[in-house]
Amino acid sequence: MRGQGWETDCCSVTEVVPRNPIPLMVLVVALFGIAAALVVFEHDVVPEEKEAQRVLDAPSRLQLGMTVSYKAGPLLEEDYTMSDVDGVSSSRYRALGRSGTQITVQERARETLDAANVAYFFQRAVQDGIWELTSKPPRGDTSATYRISVYQLTDGQQGTRDIAFTDPHYWATTGGHQFHIKLDPHKPVPDLLQLSSTTLVEPRYQELVDGFRDFGPPSFKAKVAQARARLGLRT
Repeated sequence: MRGQGWETDCCSVTEVVPRNPIPLMVLVVALFGIAAALVVFEHDVVPEEKEAQRVLDAPSRLQLGMTVSYKAGPLLEEDYTMSDVDGVSSSRYRALGRSGTQITVQERARETLDAANVAYFFQRAVQDGIWELTSKPPRGDTSATYRISVYQLTDGQQGTRDIAFTDPHYWATTGGHQFHIKLDPHKPVPDLLQLSSTTLVEPRYQELVDGFRDFGPPSFKAKVAQARARLGLRT
């Protein structure tokens, strides 16, 4: 033995000082957090971005039309059609005179940016109940028949609705009557004297017709008025 130290003739002893484990734990936690964030990103964020892009790239189409057929007078038929295809609006008016003369007014296609566009009109038509309204039997002034159609294709889903009616003013002011019969199981034959009725005043038919006639910029509506006047219809 040499002296009183750690070293001997046969071996040496090296003292190992324990390292602080906290930095290593912090690194492990950080790596785990990054891995978890990547998993969440791949699971939630990436699909949402892909879905949003898919919606933006998906075809979009709105089509609305109103055809008015007349039994008498200078006009035989007039037709209002409008569409919004992938954000581009266009409108057309066609009038057919009883003499066979036809006039078409085509509005220049434009991007759907301002209020005078088909997408805006479509939202108004939805508010007016175009998806809820149904065809009505001939009532009031039956000299003109109105047919309204709507088609929607958005986000891969589509729907259509076609309705027909006469005299929208009649439905907006007078309406029909819906009768209610109460059936009593103890009285197999209902008492018709106890019938109750509800007046079915429905202004939305008139609102839709007015919406079609009032749609478009002033230049378009002015040309429509000129076409109707040329065919002998007073506006």
